[in-house]
Amino acid sequence: MSEKKHPLGFTFADGRVSGTLRVGLSVNGVLHRDFEVREATVDDLLDAELEADVTKPLNFNAQLMVRQLVRVGSFEGPFTVGMIRRLKPVDWRILRAAQSEIDDLGEDEPDSEPAS
Repeated sequence: MSEKKHPLGFTFADGRVSGTLRVGLSVNGVLHRDFEVREATVDDLLDAELEADVTKPLNFNAQLMVRQLVRVGSFEGPFTVGMIRRLKPVDWRILRAAQSEIDDLGEDEPDSEPAS
């Protein structure tokens, strides 16, 4: 069976999405381009909502992103909204696409309990 390629080059493993930023994120003077995000938990959603009202989707999604990012290059966090603000729009769109992909993957998981 052939593996389906994602248009943005994302790879999927262990409930995570990995990809590459076009411009990258500079952390402590080192430019990082590869990233990994995980599925959001209910805790992540609630915490992001406390920091940014869901009626402000850009702010909410940035708050959620700092919680979902596992790593950017060799940097494993903690991530801040300030870091997200420094991204170029093309990289923000890539991370948002990854966020959407990981949400879709979670929705495709089979129920753990059989229906009665």
